[in-house]
Amino acid sequence: MRNVQTICVLTTLSLILPWRASAQQVGAGPTAPSVASAQKSNTAKPSTIQHFVFIIKENRSFDSYFGAFPGADGASQGTMSTGQVVTLGPMPDINPHDQDHTNEGSLTDTDNGKMDGFDLPPYANENGELSAYSQFTQSGIPNYWQYAQNFVLADHMFSALHGPSFPNHLYTIAAQSGGVLEIPLIETSSSVKGPIPEFSWGCDANPLITVRMVDSNGDLNAVPPCFDFPTLADSLETAGISWKYYAPPQGQQGYVFSTLDAINHIRNTNLWAEHVVNTTDFVTDALSGNLPSVSWVVAGPQSEHPPNSVCLGENWTVQQINAVMQGPDWGSTAIIVLWDDFGGFYDHVVPPVVDGFGLGMRVPALIVSPYAYAGPGHVSHTQYEISSVLKTIEEAFGLPPLTERDAKANDLYDSFNFNQTPLPTLVLQPRSCPVNSTNFIQFGSQGVGTHSVPRIVQLTNYETSALTISKVEVSGDFTQTNRCKQISPGFLCRITVGFTPTATGVRTGQLTITDNGPSSPQIVQLQGVGGQLNGAPSYPGVQFNHVTFGSKKKLNAIVTNSSPNPVTVSKVALGGVNAPDFSESTNCSGTIPGGGMCTWNLTFTPTPQDYNFRGIEDASLAIYSDDPGSPLILRLTGVGSALAIAPTAINFGNQTVGKSSPPHNIKVTNTSLSPVSFSSVAALGDYSQTNTCGSALQPGASCQVTVVFTPTLQGIEYGALNLNDNDGTSPQQILLSGTGVTGAPR
Repeated sequence: MRNVQTICVLTTLSLILPWRASAQQVGAGPTAPSVASAQKSNTAKPSTIQHFVFIIKENRSFDSYFGAFPGADGASQGTMSTGQVVTLGPMPDINPHDQDHTNEGSLTDTDNGKMDGFDLPPYANENGELSAYSQFTQSGIPNYWQYAQNFVLADHMFSALHGPSFPNHLYTIAAQSGGVLEIPLIETSSSVKGPIPEFSWGCDANPLITVRMVDSNGDLNAVPPCFDFPTLADSLETAGISWKYYAPPQGQQGYVFSTLDAINHIRNTNLWAEHVVNTTDFVTDALSGNLPSVSWVVAGPQSEHPPNSVCLGENWTVQQINAVMQGPDWGSTAIIVLWDDFGGFYDHVVPPVVDGFGLGMRVPALIVSPYAYAGPGHVSHTQYEISSVLKTIEEAFGLPPLTERDAKANDLYDSFNFNQTPLPTLVLQPRSCPVNSTNFIQFGSQGVGTHSVPRIVQLTNYETSALTISKVEVSGDFTQTNRCKQISPGFLCRITVGFTPTATGVRTGQLTITDNGPSSPQIVQLQGVGGQLNGAPSYPGVQFNHVTFGSKKKLNAIVTNSSPNPVTVSKVALGGVNAPDFSESTNCSGTIPGGGMCTWNLTFTPTPQDYNFRGIEDASLAIYSDDPGSPLILRLTGVGSALAIAPTAINFGNQTVGKSSPPHNIKVTNTSLSPVSFSSVAALGDYSQTNTCGSALQPGASCQVTVVFTPTLQGIEYGALNLNDNDGTSPQQILLSGTGVTGAPR
């Protein structure tokens, strides 16, 4: 998640849902081919399939996994916000970042159908590494490609909505997210010290944890991540059809993906104990012929969610599929492997619009079954989405749809042929995972003689005996430091790699790790560009933070020429869907002298426009010149809001347990030209509030929220005040803290 509040919609939220359908149809970006429209199977016999296994993995776009697959609608190049077209580089086994893939990040990426903003959200292009623009070929995920070559690969499967895992996982069980847009969280403030409660994604969540959702009135609310809408599990239970949800148990990595934890009438009834079981039970059930009719299967460290190993995740998936194939139920089973969201990785296909929430970005999907449409490398071009899986199961067992989503979605049956000779099993061998987290590191442009921000190569010992590192060498304009000598089984060590170009132009080198493992030596190719110019501030760039509508903020960026030769600037351009809210100017001439510098004056003026629904706004400043590293790209980000709030955090200090503190006041002002409507103002924890805001705050008007702390326990107590409204930054969250003490407070 972002460090600033995650926001995703119009300042006037009455426009949010209708807008998305129209805005995403704008632009000249690539679209799905006509074959991706609805298709119906003419040989569908759903009763042939008695077992559905729905394996849900994490955070990959279709192009990042199968963009190079023969016959698929893939891409090997991507467009950046500057208009540059770049080749998708080698994807690391362990991605260095969990790139931003929030609701607003996804819509920044799509850029109204241009599909050219993937470099802008946080961690997508840190210091020129172009993490979002990376891709596996067959050698990187060989077993996934074998499934695609022998069964069905769906190249127009889309995530349910523009956003991250939690809402998309809700669609995997309910064909809706209940209006949820993001993952549950609590905002933190540097003014409040001490531990923040551990986050959770369901009914187990700490009371301070909330999730952002949009209600039927278009208001954005912070609500507990515990819901009671109907799920496919309920439909199965009512019909007497067996089901299980296989997930990591509480306290283990991946428990957040145990999505039925977010459904109150399942989590807090005997349905949880009877049907939600440890992921490790799936292999046992499959091998013994005890599979239920419907299985959901999610993983922890094997989920492929960055920074987890893709190889480890692929091996886990192979283990689950092997168990089905080696068990007695293979002949009547359909396995659907699907990645829940795109994880911030590039994809070139514009997501179709079906309602105000989605569809979201395209994701990989594999359909593995004896009746999967036979043919080498068969690729289904039918438009599917997460709800398509639910519809397929519903049709198989005669169940009604849950929502309009699964009612209207295409089922998967055109990817089956029930008249063909059933396909044989394909039992695959797990592969040895690479010791090195990546075999390629891309550095951006760096001024000659200056030092880059370092990169990390992680060495992981997946074997059962110690890995001894005997030598680490680096060549070219690159340096390395490490303390790696011996790595115990299951442990890791990190090598830090730096880049200091000695000349301009493309510079290459190699990191070589020699050890006693069977794959030694490990080779990592290194590449960077030697330039003349450096920009400051470095990543994450120029950050304007919170700016209210009707006002502006100015900040500077400094460009330094590290060489003795002058650099001639030919053009300066702002890029990205939010570029109109930024402006630039400079008093420098068109030349930056050798050893000199130039200052760019940057201004952020957020405006509430129909097509600019986000509070968080990302853009790029590209400076084109005769520097070999041109263009020099600086990242810009700001937050626009109608509401000015002061203070943004309150520490009540010491307060006697059972007694109320003196009140603290918070002033809220509407700086926009439109009313801001409030659905609620809510205090969480041992805090209470009263307010004068009413149901709406008129333009230019202010209201007051008064907060009181009444501790029930000794020790520090955290709370939060949430303003739920129709501003783009809603819910605005003021973090509260205080300490309960016995006796009179000091």
